[in-house]
Amino acid sequence: MTEAVLQRSTWGHILARPAFLAGAVIVAGYVAVALVAPLLYPGDLGGLPYDLHLLQTCGIAPGPTLRGPHPLGETQFMGYDVAAGLVVGSRWDLFLVAAITGPSAVLGTSAGLTAAGYGGKVDWLLMTVTDAVLAIPYFVFVILFVILLSPRVPTAWGPMLFVSAMVLVLWAPYSRGVRGEASRVVALPFVEASRAAGASLGRVLRRHILPNSLAPVLAQIPITVAMTLALVVGVQFVVTMANLQSAAFCGFGTVGSAVAPVVPVYNYPEWGLILAAGSVDWAPAPGTNFLSGPWWGFVFPALWIALFGIGVILLCDGLGTGISARSRTG
Repeated sequence: MTEAVLQRSTWGHILARPAFLAGAVIVAGYVAVALVAPLLYPGDLGGLPYDLHLLQTCGIAPGPTLRGPHPLGETQFMGYDVAAGLVVGSRWDLFLVAAITGPSAVLGTSAGLTAAGYGGKVDWLLMTVTDAVLAIPYFVFVILFVILLSPRVPTAWGPMLFVSAMVLVLWAPYSRGVRGEASRVVALPFVEASRAAGASLGRVLRRHILPNSLAPVLAQIPITVAMTLALVVGVQFVVTMANLQSAAFCGFGTVGSAVAPVVPVYNYPEWGLILAAGSVDWAPAPGTNFLSGPWWGFVFPALWIALFGIGVILLCDGLGTGISARSRTG
């Protein structure tokens, strides 16, 4: 069977998976939203307009209305347009997810394949480094990394510092998972036959071991996406809480920046910013209804982020089951 036929057969198994199709549709929808964001909200996409009247009066943010300029309402903190934040923020969050997940998967997969293929001291060295990185609390490491280096680099490099810090710790789970799976595949008869026929180690790793060791990679990708978004939301929530304590944000005519966030830069349109701004001041009192407060600033961003995560999970699950089905049928 030729390589082209094998590829068509593999994609046939993948496309036959409803999970893959559902995940692909969801993720493609988010990509489409990011692409049309400049058309839906033209102008400067580097920041979101805030409601100055809400800041001055410390009033209640208006809720969803299809007849007004804010169909999903405004956040209680800063008065951000929820819909604008989610749409425009898709550009930033999809960039973060791709810029962190892609390099992490490539580096980790390469390390795991190299360790399994060469074995011996190479395997020991790479797995020792991998285990050392896995022992690092990633949240603390990323925050310290960015805080220590931010004053020493131009402000525009802030997002890349965040991406670099995340990649430095998130490649390790891929390495450990791929090494375990690749070590099993290396001992299979068809791999030994390929080596006996004179194929180089690089060719064996690329053509035989890698395609049969992708299951840990596909299982880890949704975790990487979740960790990326969780860290960004966590940072935004901490920064928003700190800024909320500043008198400059409520009851005064100017908007200050009492605490500079780590990443992203202050008022950068991003899902975590909208979720934090919408939830920081919403807490239904005991005995009151769930809808008694400005719930829209929390519920809509939470659902938006959760749906994206579900799409990534379905996409990777469909890819994994499709590839597994192809390998079982030969």
